[in-house]
Amino acid sequence: MNTTLAIALLASLLVLCSNSGSAHYLREKCGHIREDFSASVGPWTALLHENGTIFCAGTLITDAFILTAASCIRENDVYVRLGEYGRYATEIAEDHKVQMSLRNRLFNRESLANNIGLLKLTKRVQLKEYIMPICIILDPQQQQQPSHSQFIGNAWTLDSEEYLTKEFGPIAIQRKPERCPNLDLYTQFCAGHSGNSESCDGLMGSPLIQNYRYLHKNRHVQFGIATESDMDCQATQAYTDVLRLYWWIQDVLSLFDNRLYDYKPKQSYVVGDNVKTIV
Repeated sequence: MNTTLAIALLASLLVLCSNSGSAHYLREKCGHIREDFSASVGPWTALLHENGTIFCAGTLITDAFILTAASCIRENDVYVRLGEYGRYATEIAEDHKVQMSLRNRLFNRESLANNIGLLKLTKRVQLKEYIMPICIILDPQQQQQPSHSQFIGNAWTLDSEEYLTKEFGPIAIQRKPERCPNLDLYTQFCAGHSGNSESCDGLMGSPLIQNYRYLHKNRHVQFGIATESDMDCQATQAYTDVLRLYWWIQDVLSLFDNRLYDYKPKQSYVVGDNVKTIV
């Protein structure tokens, strides 16, 4: 059995014993965005690329893990760009190499059910104002999407072929129940573009986020993962329901987020100018 597959199988089968009455975030310091960049896609934005070509997106959820779609996982060397957005000119974006990829073992390539994956980076990220995790709710009682149906998604607004483009921005996405055929009711929900014709192309693995009040505080919380890249302006698609799969995220991190294990990558990767080399 492939080592990565075996690890993913083990991670998806593990069940943690936890206090069902507890309510908390995956990481307490999360979901904050600079006021000057409130219109940006957020400091948790991760761009996945091979040799400088973007193929998916994701979100930073801890200082070592990226949350993305299972369909974004590749066998080749993959790098993650962090800090590309929401930074000042004197601040530098970073590229981190992926050490390990984990896919939910129940992922269905046809229906896209359980379309969730995690990437472990070779080196822990030094968190800062423009590189900050998104909030993930870990609460067994929080199984339903919020009543407010409006989300913030991500899309290219101009040329998506240019890696260093700044035109990857937020778009309005809303829930559209019963508009998606063959929906997996447990792990997916249906949502679509609210109609902004200038930004129509999403990016698989990118998040659906809401400025959400939880535990008496307002934070940016991730509720969904885009399962497709090309969505017409008025179309809908199924999004992976992060609330329904929070336990899988928690289980994987309990296995592989061992701070006593410090893997140092043998080489670094730089896409272009204004990128910090990670060694």
